[in-house]
Amino acid sequence: MKKLATFLLTICLGVCLAYAGDNPLRLKSGTLAPLKHKGGAIECTFDFSKTKGNRKPLEEYITQDFGSSMDVFHRYEPEMYEWFIDRWNDDIEEGPRAVRSGETTFQLKVVIKTLQLGTKSAWGGAGSSISGYAYFYRSGEEEPFAQVEILKMYGTQMKSSVMGYVGLKQVFNDLAEYLCDLIYHY
Repeated sequence: MKKLATFLLTICLGVCLAYAGDNPLRLKSGTLAPLKHKGGAIECTFDFSKTKGNRKPLEEYITQDFGSSMDVFHRYEPEMYEWFIDRWNDDIEEGPRAVRSGETTFQLKVVIKTLQLGTKSAWGGAGSSISGYAYFYRSGEEEPFAQVEILKMYGTQMKSSVMGYVGLKQVFNDLAEYLCDLIYHY
């Protein structure tokens, strides 16, 4: 009987570790329990104010390394929000509905520390990615009740990396899915 219990415990631990290894998000502090209650709304914002790409400020990276402009980047921002909010609302089971603004119960601030829009090379392309933090607040409070680290989030479609702004939109789509999974599993 002890061998069977040990065997089952080993399988459960393996499954949990495999799941944790697949999710590029880690709960750094606090609890996500308040987000499991039915109803309410969560306002979502993205903060690119301190974002770096290839160790350069965002604007310098976009113009020099990616060959684009900040105007083009800002044109894609509404779509990034749209993809994120649509995916969140599709995936959240009993938590708050995501909105861009309005009267809300919670606030989510995604702070992007690093951003890559991908590269093309003779060795193949690398897709868009971000890393940073997601902070969850109760509306009206200044201290977050939970902090989630975004280790490295890649934009993928059908398990393939996606480059450029389309890839970046996909990154935020995937981020919403992983955040909802993290909330569900905590």
